Amino acid sequence: MAAGKVACGRFLKPFGVSGEIKFEPYLPDDLEPSSLLSGIVRHAPAKGMAEKEIVIASARPLAGGVWALRPDGCDSPEDAAWFTNTELWVDRSLIPAMPEGQYLAHDIIGCRVTDTAGNTIGSVTGILATGANDVWEVQTLDGKEVLIPAVQAIVARVDVEARRITINVIEGLLD
Repeated sequence: MAAGKVACGRFLKPFGVSGEIKFEPYLPDDLEPSSLLSGIVRHAPAKGMAEKEIVIASARPLAGGVWALRPDGCDSPEDAAWFTNTELWVDRSLIPAMPEGQYLAHDIIGCRVTDTAGNTIGSVTGILATGANDVWEVQTLDGKEVLIPAVQAIVARVDVEARRITINVIEGLLD
C-alpha cells in the first residue's frame, strides 16, 4: 500500500440489488464515511489481487454503524461481490487530526506492545469495538492471543510515531 494511505473501513457483503455493499468504517462515530469518500480512493482487494482505484458514487448510513456504499460503475450484486472482505484505503490527509487520546485503527494495528518495564509482549493484530471501550487483540511473542482493554487503567502510553504501546500488566491480563 502506498505511503500516506490509511484503511478507513472494510467492505462486508453486497446489499440490495443496485450494487451497494455493506461497509464497516474504522472511523470515529462522529466522522461519517460519506464525508471522506467523495473522491478517488484506493481499494485494497483480497490477497493476490491487484489494487483498484474507485470513486464512491453514493454512501448512506444503515443501522448499527454500518453504511451502504456504491462504487461508481458497480450496478449489481454480482459487481458488488468483488469487494466482499476487502479494505478501503484513503489518503491520510482526508482524515482530520484525532483529539488527544483517540486513535484510528490504522494507528494502533501493528504497534508493538510492551509492559512498563520495557518487556515486549507482542503486537496488536486487531481491534474489537465492544461499545464501552475498544479491546485490542494482541499476538504475543509465544503465539498466544490476548485481549487488552483500551482503558486508562491498562494503557499507560500510546506512541503512534514509534509504533509502541506501553501497558500496565495487572493480574490475569495476559493469562
